[in-house]
Amino acid sequence: MKKPGEVFADASLYDPGIEAIVPRYDELHDAVLNAPPHDRTEQISVLELGAGTGELTTKLLTRFPQSSVLAVDHSDQMLGEAERKLETFGDRVRLESGAFPDDYPRAEGEYDLVVSSLAVHHLDEDAKRELFDAVFGALAPGGWFINGDVIEFEAPHLETLAGEMIGNWVRSKGWDEQEFMDEWEASDDYDDPSTLTDQLVWLRESGFEAVTSVWQYYNFAVYAGGKPA
Repeated sequence: MKKPGEVFADASLYDPGIEAIVPRYDELHDAVLNAPPHDRTEQISVLELGAGTGELTTKLLTRFPQSSVLAVDHSDQMLGEAERKLETFGDRVRLESGAFPDDYPRAEGEYDLVVSSLAVHHLDEDAKRELFDAVFGALAPGGWFINGDVIEFEAPHLETLAGEMIGNWVRSKGWDEQEFMDEWEASDDYDDPSTLTDQLVWLRESGFEAVTSVWQYYNFAVYAGGKPA
């Protein structure tokens, strides 16, 4: 049985598949990586929630060459792909199996940066708010939380527009739209996206400051907030 985030039964298909379903996937990652206030030469401790196959992890370790990352995912298939991809970074990265907010974050005041990509939308409202509280506690003073994810539109016509846009994007990547969407929609049972506005409000309620939307393309967005120094 698939777990949340396991869009394809074969995890090796995830990377090419996600680029076909998420428009401007690399741009979303760039927004996540450009948003932290840290200098690239700083030694920073990072927690990544929902690391998947390690694509964002790879980019983060490259962008911040003095960083160390704890990358967490609850899918053993995905972690297997990530382990192969991240081998070259040695002990700068640790992979652990677990879910959030149940298992992670565990530490208090430990991380300079917490990031996530295309994972938090699997949580319902209560779990998102619990996660934001936990992330706030896990960050060191002055630390930041940055999330790139699927969001929900309140307006039905915008939800329809977003769906049409994704269908066009899939076709433009050369995939059979119906076959691909059947795979994708099989994972919808785990999806519970929230509006961008709600999530920004919940971050503020958790104690974050400078809460903002960094980037958005239709129903994909990057948002962030900092813990007071």
